[in-house]
Amino acid sequence: MSWYRCGSLIGVALLFVALSGCGSGAVTVHGELRKGGTPMVVSDDTYVTLSFIAAGPVADGDRSAYNAKFDQKSGTYTVELKPGSYRTKLVIAPPAPAGKFSAPGRPIDSETTYDLKTNQKLDIDVPGK
Repeated sequence: MSWYRCGSLIGVALLFVALSGCGSGAVTVHGELRKGGTPMVVSDDTYVTLSFIAAGPVADGDRSAYNAKFDQKSGTYTVELKPGSYRTKLVIAPPAPAGKFSAPGRPIDSETTYDLKTNQKLDIDVPGK
């Protein structure tokens, strides 16, 4: 085998290893916000933010929080984050009556720490009425 061909094969092999083994390192977590055992479906003008906050120290340059994308019509969410342990913070602000100001409710901090190291489904129960 010629050196040129051998070098090409090694280059292709290294490229394959780099692309297959070194992705973004992110995991995707999805699920439902559940209230009273059913998905929490809200109106389109209800503000909902679900954040995943790192439960431990964060390396320099890494993010400490990730916001999930929430679908009001289905009560589902999805988030892509770095593998690790997280707690959640949920803020819900129902729409204000016409001409009135309505502040969001108090943030709901999880008492649970979630170990999120692989792609997974995680349903989160929302406390309260």
